Amino acid sequence: MYDAKALRKGVLWNTGGNMVYMACQFIFSMLVVRLAGETGSGLFNLAQSYANISLTIASYGMYSFQVSDARNKYSTSCYIKSRFATVSIATGVCACLIAFGGLFLGYGLMQCVCILLFHAYRMIESATDVFNAAAQRQMDLILVGKTYALRGVVSLVSFGVILTATHSVPLTLAVMFFSNLVVFLRYTLVKSAHHYEKQPVALQQVKALLIECFPLAIYSALSTTTASLPKILMEQVLGTNALGVYSPVTTPVLLLQVGATYLFTPFITIFSNSYAERNRRSFWRAVGMVQAILLALLPVGLFISEFLGTWGLRVFVGAGMEAYQFLLSPMVVSAVLTATVLFYSMILTIMRCMRGLIAANLLGIAVCAALCVPCMKLWDMQGATYAGILALLVQAGALGTVILVRSRRHFSAGPHRPLQEPDGLPTDACDTQE
Repeated sequence: MYDAKALRKGVLWNTGGNMVYMACQFIFSMLVVRLAGETGSGLFNLAQSYANISLTIASYGMYSFQVSDARNKYSTSCYIKSRFATVSIATGVCACLIAFGGLFLGYGLMQCVCILLFHAYRMIESATDVFNAAAQRQMDLILVGKTYALRGVVSLVSFGVILTATHSVPLTLAVMFFSNLVVFLRYTLVKSAHHYEKQPVALQQVKALLIECFPLAIYSALSTTTASLPKILMEQVLGTNALGVYSPVTTPVLLLQVGATYLFTPFITIFSNSYAERNRRSFWRAVGMVQAILLALLPVGLFISEFLGTWGLRVFVGAGMEAYQFLLSPMVVSAVLTATVLFYSMILTIMRCMRGLIAANLLGIAVCAALCVPCMKLWDMQGATYAGILALLVQAGALGTVILVRSRRHFSAGPHRPLQEPDGLPTDACDTQE
């Protein structure tokens, strides 16, 4: 059982800290347009798109898995050591992407350097996540929230000061990396130390964890690629300046998506326990509540984008940007759909149904890849959003179908059926006949 008062306090800290972090990310995009122009903004967002892919590889889709490890199948030390391995892999992938961009996409030295520096910055974020997950497993959501808030503020201050002084995107990214490295070493490691005991970890354990989470890594990479692909293709089809407009204009809407996501992220442990205990009523009540909140955000977001969008773009993005208000409403739909997809994906992670995750994301990325260029040629920048919405609808439909099938089998199974692994968590129902 959880202390309701403590849980509410923790959720508020967690959600607030994450919102501060994302608000700082939003301000980044505003500052880069004002201080470095559309070209600098395009450079920044191109690097960010690639770095998000390498972040996904480094994180390995492991956060929800680690938090939902209700029976401690793997130690925190094992999760930490596995992160060293995944960060190394992500760095290798980033190097390959830079080489590919330089050889085949015409990227210059400035673009390659920015991609590398943003990658390094994201690797600190990946390392932080494994310690945040350890804290969340102990329901220390306050520490998680404080960590996100501190990282956001430190990043924003270093970003704003350096970009204002130098107008150099590469130098700004370098300072952001080093400032976040200090926060990680001096705060995250120190504050999270009491949430786990350092244990010797055999290489075989790390290997077993990486193998078990490999489908999650594939899912995460596919999911991030689906989100990043429209921007990468936009830079090629419409140019860097178009990307420099599209990214900051649509960034405010992403706050809606992130806010929605952080409403259910703190409850991963509770979802996991309800599912493992086969508490059908508790599980579906929680699912229904989260889904209702996500749906309620749609009309709110559309109202704000239609009636306050022009003012918001003029004030927060820059003069002349209000002309792009038409981009906002479709992005609201995309943001709510993305939050829904992430929620469904979290449920399937708890269910350990990895095949469902991969299949749904393959469908999503296939739709996105097939429609992005034709849609952009028909509707310019708006076409990227339209293609993303269609991909998300396909993805959400596939994920929802798998959840219904999986839950029906799980909750209807008798007590003597071999539905669980020794650690008490469900096996991959996509691999096991129940």
